[in-house]
Amino acid sequence: MTDHRHITDRTAKDADAVVVFASEHGHTRRIATRLADAMRAEGLALDVREVADADDVDPARYDLVVVAASVHKVRHQKAIATWVEARREALAAMASAFISVSLSAAEDSDAARAATQQCIDEFCADTGWTPTRAQPIAGCLQYREYDPFTRQLMRLLMRRGGHPTDASHDYDYTDWDAVDTLGRELAALARPAAVSSP
Repeated sequence: MTDHRHITDRTAKDADAVVVFASEHGHTRRIATRLADAMRAEGLALDVREVADADDVDPARYDLVVVAASVHKVRHQKAIATWVEARREALAAMASAFISVSLSAAEDSDAARAATQQCIDEFCADTGWTPTRAQPIAGCLQYREYDPFTRQLMRLLMRRGGHPTDASHDYDYTDWDAVDTLGRELAALARPAAVSSP
């Protein structure tokens, strides 16, 4: 698989926005890339970084910072929380967005919505960051990407919830049209005057 950890249109100091993401099995990477593509289509220059390759990212050098992370064992990745916490003062002074990717966001129930929001609230409380926008996005049940132990655990959890347990293929719950719409909305947040009306 090609490594796209650092994809930049222009130098960091004059890019319009940066998307920093953590992806356990690759799906949040796909979402981050799709968001960036939608924002580029609105005329913005994007810097897209995996969190492991984002130590040198200074939020003040962008008009917008988008942070994307996935939920595993009821928590977002520690690496992305550490990255945000170290930059919370800079993030507080600018437009920012937090994208939380989870399977609970795919469920249409009050309990699932509450669980999804709790994960987002805990991330923001733990990091001391209040993003301009926080958006849950349904993720993907990636049986084929899991190690044997995780695959069996996920099958057990999915069986209890009445969800698919056939581990021979994955189940993508992401609404990709909604991701494109979100990308356009984030582009407007980054540079309102430069974005065409819908």
